[in-house]
Amino acid sequence: MAYEIHLPVFDGPFDLLLHLIQKNEVDIYDIPIAEITAQYLAYLAQMEALDLEIASEFLVMAATLLSIKARMLLPKPPPELADDEEDFDPRLKLVRDLLEYKRIKEAARELEAFYQERQQKFARPNDISMYENLFAEQNPLAGKTLEDLTAAFQPVWQRARQAEQVRTIRRDTVSIGTMAGRLLKRLAARPEGIVFADLFEAGGTRLQVIVGFLALLELAKVSAVKVRQENSDAAIYIIPADLAAGQELTLDA
Repeated sequence: MAYEIHLPVFDGPFDLLLHLIQKNEVDIYDIPIAEITAQYLAYLAQMEALDLEIASEFLVMAATLLSIKARMLLPKPPPELADDEEDFDPRLKLVRDLLEYKRIKEAARELEAFYQERQQKFARPNDISMYENLFAEQNPLAGKTLEDLTAAFQPVWQRARQAEQVRTIRRDTVSIGTMAGRLLKRLAARPEGIVFADLFEAGGTRLQVIVGFLALLELAKVSAVKVRQENSDAAIYIIPADLAAGQELTLDA
């Protein structure tokens, strides 16, 4: 009965080294170089026994491992005589190369997974005929320049500025004393009296009307004016009292 032996296929010597490190569960920063070298050479021996072609890079790596193993058996030179850090640990360059290969291999695995995922998706064809109905046959802005658009924008901008223009509203500074003086001057010109509704100036603001009414109450309070009404349905008249026409009063504002 014939037995068939199948060896795992590795992409290169670094791929084989990573497999051996993971298989032995060792730290990549502290590789047991003697043990890993022995397993590496055993794999190459199996390939040779099966008449498999051994790539040249596998042989180069075998020589590198044997060189590192030999250097680690030599005594370490004193720090002042060491040319570089590899004199203390010959494995450092191999570790750096392994880490770089590992990063590239992981990136290639992620790209392959992304490619397989994209293979499951189908893009909708971007046919220009799908969008022709969204546009007019002629471009209404054909031949227009940036200066033309800027000139057309100016009236719009001016209207927007006028609509947002901030205007200052001046506050009325009419006092009760000032309004009382105005009322007395009008009454002095018409000693027969003035109808109550006509006593307030037409076009006055609400504040002026209120202050004028308060001034009238103050004049009545100090007996500067008199209020007369023939009956409940008749008009109310404001008549000046004995004060001289136009006399200024000093009232609280």
